[in-house]
Amino acid sequence: MEQSKNVDVRIGEAWKAHYQGQDKLAIEQFSSLVNEVPDSVDAHWGLALSYRDAGDLGNAAQSFETAKSMIAARLESQGDEGAERERYVMLSRMVDQQITQLAQFSAQRPHAESGD
Repeated sequence: MEQSKNVDVRIGEAWKAHYQGQDKLAIEQFSSLVNEVPDSVDAHWGLALSYRDAGDLGNAAQSFETAKSMIAARLESQGDEGAERERYVMLSRMVDQQITQLAQFSAQRPHAESGD
């Protein structure tokens, strides 16, 4: 229980860095959490968003895909009801939106650069 509390506190600190625009620090903190707690959807989601905000779209896409797979597995193991299931359904939609936006942005980048 103590380790779980410590992880929750550290995830909160990483989110704080992310929200304050400290992308490098957030990436370091979320990466550390992903290595220590590889089944943490929150750590993978935060890492993906931090990579995205830092402009590292390749790592962002990879982290979003990892989060998507983890969320799908959680949804398969959940019952049909409950707050936890609703949370994963919402996260699944959010991850899909991020993946779509990254793909659209990446598809537009070469065109913008060639027009310079």
